[in-house]
Amino acid sequence: MTISMSVDELLAGMTRAWNAGDGAAWAAHFAEDADFVDVVGRVQRGRDVIATEHQKIFDTVYQGSRLAIRCLDSRQLADGILLVHTVSVLRVPGGPRAGEWHAIQTKIVRDGRILAFHNTGRTDLADFVGDDEDLARQSPQEWRRQDS
Repeated sequence: MTISMSVDELLAGMTRAWNAGDGAAWAAHFAEDADFVDVVGRVQRGRDVIATEHQKIFDTVYQGSRLAIRCLDSRQLADGILLVHTVSVLRVPGGPRAGEWHAIQTKIVRDGRILAFHNTGRTDLADFVGDDEDLARQSPQEWRRQDS
C-alpha cells in the first residue's frame, strides 16, 4: 500500500464516521494515546475522550452535518510516521453553527492511526484583520505591533 493510498483511506474512513455522526468510529482512526486540538483550542487526550467529545457535538451543534476532507500534502518524517495537512469543509444544516465552515488540519500519523491532530478554522485575511485591506495585503511576517 502506498503512503497516499493509506492517507486517502484514513480520510475516507473519517469522512464516513463524521457523516454518520459516530463518535466511536471517528475516534477509531486515532491512536489510543492521541492528542486532538479542536477548532476552539481545547486539547482532548486519548481515544476515549476524543470519541466522547465528538459524540457530544454530533448529537448537538453538528447534528446532521456533512464533512468533506482532502489531503493538501503529506511527507514522511520517519519510518512509518507521516506529517499530513488536510483541508475540510463542514456543512451544518441548522442550529448555532449553521452554515459552511472551512478549516485546515495538521496530523501526525503512525501506521495508519493519528497520533496528533490540530484543527484550525480558516477565514479570509481581510475578515480576520477587520476589513483592513492594506494589512490584508501584507504577509504575516510584515505585521508588527504598534508599540514595539
